Amino acid sequence: MANKTDLPSLTSNNSNYESLDLAVRKIDLIYRQSINGVIVIFANAAAFLYISWNNVSQAFSLTWVSVLFTSVLIRLSMLYRWKRVKPTLRHVDETHFWHRTMCGLLLISGLCWAAVGLVAPYGSTIQQILTALLVCSMSAGAMITYVSSRVAMMCVVAPAMLGWGIGYVTSGQQHHLLVGMLVMVYCGLMIVMGKNLNQAIIKLLTLDTKLQKNEEHLRMSMASSDALTWDWDMTTDSLHCEGNAALFPLGTEQLKTLLKENRSATLELDTEAIFTDSFGSARHVALKGRFYRNPDNVPYRATGIAWDITTKRNEELLRRERDLHEAANNAKSVLLANASHEIRTPLAAILGFADTLLRSPHLDDQSRRDVQSIHRQGNFMASLVNDLLDLSKIETNRLYIQKAPMNPARELEDSLSVIRSALEDQKHDIQIYYESQIPEIIESDSVRFRQVLINLLSNAVKFTHEGTITVRVGFYSDTDNTGHLTICVTDTGMGMDDATQKNLFQPFVRGESAEVQRVQGSGLGLALSERLARMMNGRLRLVSSELGKGSSFELSLNVGPVHKLRLVTPSKQKNQALDRVKIAKETGFLKDRRVLVVDDSEDLRLLMNRYLQKQGADVDTAENGEQAVYKAMARPFDVILMDIKMPVMDGYKATTQLRTNGYTRPIVALTAQASVEGQKKSMEHGFDGYLSKPVDMNLLNDILSRVQGPLN
Repeated sequence: MANKTDLPSLTSNNSNYESLDLAVRKIDLIYRQSINGVIVIFANAAAFLYISWNNVSQAFSLTWVSVLFTSVLIRLSMLYRWKRVKPTLRHVDETHFWHRTMCGLLLISGLCWAAVGLVAPYGSTIQQILTALLVCSMSAGAMITYVSSRVAMMCVVAPAMLGWGIGYVTSGQQHHLLVGMLVMVYCGLMIVMGKNLNQAIIKLLTLDTKLQKNEEHLRMSMASSDALTWDWDMTTDSLHCEGNAALFPLGTEQLKTLLKENRSATLELDTEAIFTDSFGSARHVALKGRFYRNPDNVPYRATGIAWDITTKRNEELLRRERDLHEAANNAKSVLLANASHEIRTPLAAILGFADTLLRSPHLDDQSRRDVQSIHRQGNFMASLVNDLLDLSKIETNRLYIQKAPMNPARELEDSLSVIRSALEDQKHDIQIYYESQIPEIIESDSVRFRQVLINLLSNAVKFTHEGTITVRVGFYSDTDNTGHLTICVTDTGMGMDDATQKNLFQPFVRGESAEVQRVQGSGLGLALSERLARMMNGRLRLVSSELGKGSSFELSLNVGPVHKLRLVTPSKQKNQALDRVKIAKETGFLKDRRVLVVDDSEDLRLLMNRYLQKQGADVDTAENGEQAVYKAMARPFDVILMDIKMPVMDGYKATTQLRTNGYTRPIVALTAQASVEGQKKSMEHGFDGYLSKPVDMNLLNDILSRVQGPLN
């Protein structure tokens, strides 16, 4: 922002230039009028010499004419020099010399005519009359000629008139005092008239100077804005235009035609036109103007301005398209959110009942395989829904990275534990190597970090029927002392051909070989992981891949300045990680606990009821938030499992109302809209825990173990 102290100097500079222009014009007017003044002086001087040659001392006459002509010649030489110097003037102070010099020369001229006035009363009556005419004409001429400067005017008028008046007063002739006084009065009258004329002319010069400045600014504005002004005399068909004539590709006749089409406008013209330029592009031109009409309401003149508004119209079009795009994205987000809820709710029931059946010891082998297939396909569908939602949020800029301190080694071991626990055979050997010290704590989104790692590891497992999966972790700093954490996942699986590698990170892209197609997948995992890596200020890339020999992927994260990081050598945390994800196998840990299940799905209420009763809980159910509030306030529960999206009253409102009414027991959110934002919103509304559908029973056990309070 400009300094306020700079503004006065800027203003003073502008004022200086305006004052300079006005001062130059005033002085220039004096010098230019000197030519006319010289002619009059020569004529009047010759007339005076003619009538006074025999009555006035010839020495006086010759001295008088020599002084007068010398001053006139100096004025002419000064005029020549002034024309050369005038363009170089840069400050008003530089004009003072030229003004004072001219005033001095004019004063000499005025004194010369004063001398004429002094000797006038001593001649004959005819000589006195002729001399009076000469003095009056010179004074009146000076008042008009030098009207732009009051000082210059007075340098001629005052001495001439005063000399004439003093001459009569001191002459001693008849009525000499009366005539002298009348001359003095006439002198005062001329001074007053000269002052008024000077004020009027200065005002006109000032206005004219400002008008010229405004015209200059207007021309500059017109030149910079590519506008066009017009003035059309419709009586003579004379059209004067100034500015960008290229606005009308067919010339001024196109403008005339357009004005004729709009001359029905009463006074003001305000319209737009679309033309095709020489490149075949559409140009939008706005026209604003005015029609002047005679008493018969017939237009005789049109004036106005036209300018190009193509950019503005294109911006409006882009803005409308952006609004439509945002509306479409909003609609897609709402659709996906609703579809997610509608898919997750029945999917939760399917996976829940499948999980219950798998825990049953009464299934035969065939039935167990069938239920395992149902469970496996359900998990795949849940993963697909999650990926679609995340990808949609990224495309609409609605997925946010939640940075917080995290231990990368621990998150990596947790991810490995998840993959190891899902393996059903011993055909895969997963190894991890730390090739250097790594930061103990970094700022990143642990949820998205694990999501990318698990995707890379699960892909390595899926595309490696039997073999080794190696994870190499390293750390390095660049020339800017910025740290980078690298995780390289290498498998010995089927690999990829060149065609697959080119579009590897595009959504829904998978290899075309029969071997790849047999592996279950949607083609969304790598596309989503690559975008998540970029959002975490990192990069996911394919290091190498060879068909039949395996692939290698590298995740690199920018973890900030090295001096802010504490580097450690990771210890083996595998067993600790496994302990954190271990399934709570014990039964009865909810014995005698009162649990309220709130869900609008009857199947999910039945599923949760059956599972919780096996844990020894006393279970009650409600199908909406209103029923839940009524039951909880009537008799508090040890734990409430609350769905979010329900009719009558949703989970947010129900929990808020319970907390407002003083309910302090644990409330766990059950939602089909799994996201970090959803988890944060749930905590803000007073929930103590957060579970997404389909419900992971192992995670449910863990949360219930943490949030359950003492028996009442």
